[in-house]
Amino acid sequence: MKTLEISKIFWSKCRAKILEKFFLEYESGNNKGFHMRGIARELDEQINSVKRELDNLTELGLLKHKTELKKKIFYLNPKFILLDEFIGVFIKVYNPMDKVKEYFKEKQDLELIIINESIKYKLIKTGKNILDIFLIWEIDKDDFNEFLANVFYGRKVKYAIISAEDFYHRLEFGDKLIKNILTEHGNIYVRDNLKIKQKLDIES
Repeated sequence: MKTLEISKIFWSKCRAKILEKFFLEYESGNNKGFHMRGIARELDEQINSVKRELDNLTELGLLKHKTELKKKIFYLNPKFILLDEFIGVFIKVYNPMDKVKEYFKEKQDLELIIINESIKYKLIKTGKNILDIFLIWEIDKDDFNEFLANVFYGRKVKYAIISAEDFYHRLEFGDKLIKNILTEHGNIYVRDNLKIKQKLDIES
């Protein structure tokens, strides 16, 4: 089945990104609103394009705005007639995989990065997999947790981070949990400096 390109339905990528932001934040319990420049910066869009889309969406009745500290704050209209339907659409098509992969590109200290494809559906269901993300070496946990909270809109993401020494120690003693994590269905080896997948393929 071809991936649904939501931007083609909602006229532009800029508008689709803005709507995704507002609908998913609202569904997670946040409707405090956002300032135009903050939205442009977060979504990496031109300020003029964002202003045009915000004005159009406000005219359509989908957004409302208020003034705080001399700044116009836009927020989702909770009485919009198709609110629930639109939220359902954006939840179903939301795929955080590219954002997660992009985040890890700069984390050069990590020797192993395994992402389970179940994270694509994290906003719809929790999944029964052991872990969503498995990492070997070091990462700033505060930064990582903040990233996950933003990208997954508060949903719980199951992850584990261990040192290479601990990893090999567990393998040596036949740790079944580690082996199950490594061979779990849907695993995507984003980085594998330790050649773990190659070794697993040989053993199988």
